[in-house]
Amino acid sequence: MNRECMTSKEMQGRERGAEGFPPAAKMALFLIFRRFAGLSFKLEHLPKAAEGRTTAADLRAAVPALLRHRYLVSVRNSWGERLFYIPQEIADMIQGEWMQPKLEPISGSEIKLIREAKRGLALDLFRSLVWIAKYGIPVTAKGGIYQRALVKLSGQTALQPEDVTGLELSYPHQETIPASTAVVLDLLLDMELIIQAPKAWQLNMQAITFWLEQNVDGMNAELYRRVQTKYVPAEAGLQHLVYALSSPFFVPGEWYSIEMLIQWLQEERLLRLDPPEEWRRWLWGWIEAMCGFGWLELGCHNAGGRAFRWIEQPRRLGLAQDALHRDEDGETAESGFCVQPDFEIIVPPEVSFACRWELEAISECIYADRMSVYRLTRESIAEGIRLGRSWREALRQLQRSSSGVPDNVALALEEWGRELGEPGELRVFPRLDGSLSKLPELGGPNGIPQSGGNGSGWIFCGEDRSSYRLFDTGLEREELFPGLDQVPAIWLKTARSYHSSTAREMVSQAMKWHVMLALGIKGEMYEYLPAGLQGGADWQVTGKLFSPNSSEGRDAVLTPENWEIMRLLLPEIVAEDRNGAIAGNPSAGKPNMLL
Repeated sequence: MNRECMTSKEMQGRERGAEGFPPAAKMALFLIFRRFAGLSFKLEHLPKAAEGRTTAADLRAAVPALLRHRYLVSVRNSWGERLFYIPQEIADMIQGEWMQPKLEPISGSEIKLIREAKRGLALDLFRSLVWIAKYGIPVTAKGGIYQRALVKLSGQTALQPEDVTGLELSYPHQETIPASTAVVLDLLLDMELIIQAPKAWQLNMQAITFWLEQNVDGMNAELYRRVQTKYVPAEAGLQHLVYALSSPFFVPGEWYSIEMLIQWLQEERLLRLDPPEEWRRWLWGWIEAMCGFGWLELGCHNAGGRAFRWIEQPRRLGLAQDALHRDEDGETAESGFCVQPDFEIIVPPEVSFACRWELEAISECIYADRMSVYRLTRESIAEGIRLGRSWREALRQLQRSSSGVPDNVALALEEWGRELGEPGELRVFPRLDGSLSKLPELGGPNGIPQSGGNGSGWIFCGEDRSSYRLFDTGLEREELFPGLDQVPAIWLKTARSYHSSTAREMVSQAMKWHVMLALGIKGEMYEYLPAGLQGGADWQVTGKLFSPNSSEGRDAVLTPENWEIMRLLLPEIVAEDRNGAIAGNPSAGKPNMLL
């Protein structure tokens, strides 16, 4: 079965939440996504996405509906060109619903693990924030970070430079800052958890409070969204690789062949049959980064190829207050840690980072991973007092967030506290007392960077949209089909015979608009997509001829004598509104989900 017919049938069953959404627009969205992924394009680029009976004119005619339903965003660049692109959340939706890579899992007994998932990007960011809160990040006169501070900060993360080297990232002070530390700082800057200041980087405690109150699922979803947007190059093929790799079809814990995934992408024409070698290198680099971020593992199977499995696949959810753990009554459900008689504190993975923040002020972190271990000592309580926490506060925190504090531990805390005294007035380690309701958007509305905003980090490999501005003005018919007012209406309405010179004008117009011609040949109507005109008085046209019941055209060279009647087939979406402006972007609102 050909790809176009199969896709049409799949799309017909996906109309939940978008009653009346034109089927032609659905097909157009699929073809535009396949050709451009999330990259911007002009209307004149649409012939690259056309396929079979779906012409570039059909794609143009679908753009107003896609804008109206917010499956496309319309912008202008700094020199006034109008561009369109599919927002990331819509691209994720298309990949998840329409283009599932149906690969068979590989038995784990056939796989040799060659790269494990590390403890996770969320924990690395947390440990980095704790270190910054305790020691700060002073900067040199030129804005660089002191080397001693860099070494200490780099030691807080499980992420290592070799985990992200394959992404080939560019960033300031690249000669002194390890790539792994640059990624951590970039994400902290991007979410405005830290802010660059002239003498030292500062913590944004409101944003940090909101961030640390989220559960790990919400954190991973937000981090993956930002990593995907910021670190994937502006190449449609590479974007399709990333979208396909993160498909919800893949079951966490199951192994899948990377080579089979690449083959599927090529069969679906989402990836070139001969991708450049640098693309292959980048793909391995991306998978290695996913391992370093704690989401993926890489293996080698007995047949000699490579395989991957998701350990924690970031869910496609927004980071918001409803991402918190909540119990059946709607209250926030906080999981507690366990204080042992030997003064060790066992912290399960479900304990929130907000709870761990206070542990960092009063105890020593022995082991930080999915399961973490802290230890209470006289020295840690002394450090807590220096940071602004009294022994009474430490005991209350332990009692509030655990299943109970053993008597010997409570007595020791009191004894140490009385010996060490009370904290001074200066609160060195800040408390979580912010009131922020959400984090800054990634680059502003629809992924367009906001001028002057801090939340953009210092690494960006994707398409530069810093000069783009939303352009909500409706599409005029002249933008879709230039010269429509000058074309005789009879050319569009009725199939009839024409003089050879008029027929040539109609063929020429069809080529300009990339529309089909309806041709009556020996009493039967055909569709013809002209591609080239040759000759003078005895002219001929080359193109694709489609019989009534076939989606596959055949190359055909025709002369005016080969047909009896003809007309221009302007796509219906435009033909219905010939006398007015075509609807454009609404200025607000969420996309109407057609899936």
